[in-house]
Amino acid sequence: MKKKFNGSALETKLNNLSGNTKMTALLSAIAQADEAEDHYYRLLFRYEYSCEATFHDDPPKAMPAAAEFGTIFEEHPDALGEFGYEAYLMITQMAIDPITSLPQIPLSQWEAMMEQFYTLVKRFHMGYRVYWWQMCRFYIYLDKEKAFEYFQKFWKTGRDDLSDCRACERCYGVRLHLLVKDTKGAEEMAKPIKQKRLRFCSDTPHLMLLAYIEDAMNRGDLKTAIPYARQLKRIGHRDKGDLSYMGAVLRCFAYSDPDTALSLLEQGFPWTIHLWDQKMLYDFYKGAWTVLRQCHKQNDTICLKLPEELPFFCENGTYLISELEDWIDSQLSEIAGKFDLRNNTDYYAKDLELARKDLSL
Repeated sequence: MKKKFNGSALETKLNNLSGNTKMTALLSAIAQADEAEDHYYRLLFRYEYSCEATFHDDPPKAMPAAAEFGTIFEEHPDALGEFGYEAYLMITQMAIDPITSLPQIPLSQWEAMMEQFYTLVKRFHMGYRVYWWQMCRFYIYLDKEKAFEYFQKFWKTGRDDLSDCRACERCYGVRLHLLVKDTKGAEEMAKPIKQKRLRFCSDTPHLMLLAYIEDAMNRGDLKTAIPYARQLKRIGHRDKGDLSYMGAVLRCFAYSDPDTALSLLEQGFPWTIHLWDQKMLYDFYKGAWTVLRQCHKQNDTICLKLPEELPFFCENGTYLISELEDWIDSQLSEIAGKFDLRNNTDYYAKDLELARKDLSL
């Protein structure tokens, strides 16, 4: 006898899961809801899958689920009740976010998705502020002055139920002000975060610390970067969604705390396996390469506990540092080249050049 679909029981079970187990269980839940033609849970489980991918796993995995959500929602617009239109806007945004991290997706597709998002914003009278941030975050890699113009439009537009938390928004401000070399403006944005006068979410103050570390390291200012990196390390690295944070810490600790850096290297490499998000991969590899280069100054080999799924896995756990360096460097060059080709800029080439500079305390 066919088992009766119980969406509520499935939802309760999913709430107690995390990591790969939850992602797999959510896919199963989606399939079950589809088979049962329960449109409420068809939408809800796709939304939850996209959230899990975006905030705790591999963000580009949200894109297929978001596309399916849109199709189902247009056919059954009342299935989620009043929450439906907000979920539709949010999941559409979650499908747009990863395009900055996937160089194989052309700019024309991003532009089409942004046009679709703006149509939904006008349709539901919500999300104008988020729309300007989406424009800003992509233009960071195309034209930093234009990105800052979009940021100013974002900052002047009123908040609504689709807006990010206030702390995250100020983290965005820190990054944009640092991008245009406005240190004073960055500090003004950061002040309420540093003074803990805002409610934090799972990505704050991480985003602020990442911005400060990257800016300082790119300027060759290890003295400024180290305290921020220590703070980011204390917060912890929870899952593969934190690979960019980990990469920034690795890049700094390569010079200031190599033992901790090697431990982080072992923790992070398993999360890179089959990762779709090329930006997170690039960020982690930047830090990993810096650690290996610094280690190579003292030794020719290194002992690491790494998963066998990695292409350079060695059973005895002893690796030639030069081979690891070369492999990671080739990955960095390839990823950077693909991004710059897609974006028609030299942003990543310049970023990689800065990452390869040897710093000193």
